[in-house]
Amino acid sequence: MREIMIGRLLSDVILWRDQIENDCADVESLRDLFEKGGWTAAVDFPTVMCYESLMIAFPEAKIIHTERMTSEQWWDSASNSIMIVANLFPFNVLHAVVPFLKIRKDMVNAMWSRVLGGKKVTISDDDFPQAYKEEFLAAYEANNARVRKVVPRKRLLVQDHSRGWTDLCRFLNKEVPDVPYPHSNKRRDFYRFAYKMAFKFIFNVVAALGMFAFLMYKLSRLFIKNNKVKNS
Repeated sequence: MREIMIGRLLSDVILWRDQIENDCADVESLRDLFEKGGWTAAVDFPTVMCYESLMIAFPEAKIIHTERMTSEQWWDSASNSIMIVANLFPFNVLHAVVPFLKIRKDMVNAMWSRVLGGKKVTISDDDFPQAYKEEFLAAYEANNARVRKVVPRKRLLVQDHSRGWTDLCRFLNKEVPDVPYPHSNKRRDFYRFAYKMAFKFIFNVVAALGMFAFLMYKLSRLFIKNNKVKNS
């Protein structure tokens, strides 16, 4: 998702929205997205919505799955970050006026609807996500169970972060790096990134409005000048 936001990859947002709305059925399009884009790995949403189709598209690919200690821990994290950020200022305003973010909102709506088994939800609703807490908790548990069921054991690692690099590097046949095991997606990091992107969008909107106003000013001056010439 970070790469989509940083690069403002509108075509990717549209593709993911359409894939999610259609149960990730277009395996060829998913394969093309990764191969043509040069992507060799993906993390988190929206990719995880289509992991079973991606397993077909890339039969040698490995799956690294993480789980919280409890579903309530997952809920506390998700419901205080990715589920609500679009309703906070200035994100709520930007989602209403910036075309890229409006389409991204459609993708996110499709994503959470699919998580809830096809129930149509909208992230801008006042009762989202709290009204669906029990359903989200059940969906989280069901997803963990399904991953363990459908992913072949040789292709799956359920990563325990407390073990650091050990299991991960063995699973990927890589040497253990001489750097600490990272933890870079804490809640404050999420909001720091989100607000950074918001201010970039605000700057671009203000710059576009300023350019439009400048052009209108120049055109009006030219119009006035031409009228003076005609009247003289």
